[in-house]
Amino acid sequence: GEFYDDYEEGGPFPNAQISGSLGSEVGPPILPPPPTLSMGDASVVEGNRSSTQLKFTVSRSGSTQGKVSVYYPTVDGTARAKSDYNAASGTLVFQPGVLSQTITITVQSDRKREPNETFTVELFNAVGASVTDAVATGKILNDD
Repeated sequence: GEFYDDYEEGGPFPNAQISGSLGSEVGPPILPPPPTLSMGDASVVEGNRSSTQLKFTVSRSGSTQGKVSVYYPTVDGTARAKSDYNAASGTLVFQPGVLSQTITITVQSDRKREPNETFTVELFNAVGASVTDAVATGKILNDD
């Protein structure tokens, strides 16, 4: 049994298992998940005042580091720009740490009886983030 006794104490191959440095094999540091943008639907009662506001919230999740930007236009549905709402487009910029931005669309009020109408706001060309929900529907609820 002398051979086995030696083996248990490390034997002829001391430390054979841990050759090399572990540092380089661990891989890159663990990064927070990359930022994503999403946008929720919005609705507003048309009202009889001259105009009312429809607010869409664009939310950033994942990493809050770095600047993120995204371009948005409004797109007609059954609601038409100029007669039902004011078309808008622009670029939202999220500075580091900013988690949400609001897109405000002005809805034109009228006294016509008409069905509820919709249009969409879409997100394009995001820089520094991916978009998980790129289209939000704006509903104009008729109250006449």
